[in-house]
Amino acid sequence: MQHLHEFLYECDELGLQLKCFFEYEPAEVGAIEYETGLKLEPDYPEVWTLISVFLPNSSVDLSGVLHPDVISQIERDAATYFEEMKEEKYYDRRSKTIF
Repeated sequence: MQHLHEFLYECDELGLQLKCFFEYEPAEVGAIEYETGLKLEPDYPEVWTLISVFLPNSSVDLSGVLHPDVISQIERDAATYFEEMKEEKYYDRRSKTIF
């Protein structure tokens, strides 16, 4: 079972909030040859993939009917949101250990 991350997207064009669920794949650093330092595998950035989109209090998945530009905007906004959340958690943890 995959772990999904929830994001509430404010759709200004429609005046609605959309409940979105994402799958997360962390960044990966490719292997490097020990002696020469040559890259053996490519690096991969982290990826947030939109899995489903719902209206609040609805069980109908709207992801198949949304315009690709809307999906791209949701994915960009969600990636920014999740990155900010990750930084806040990092600083919260760090400040607790320092003090």
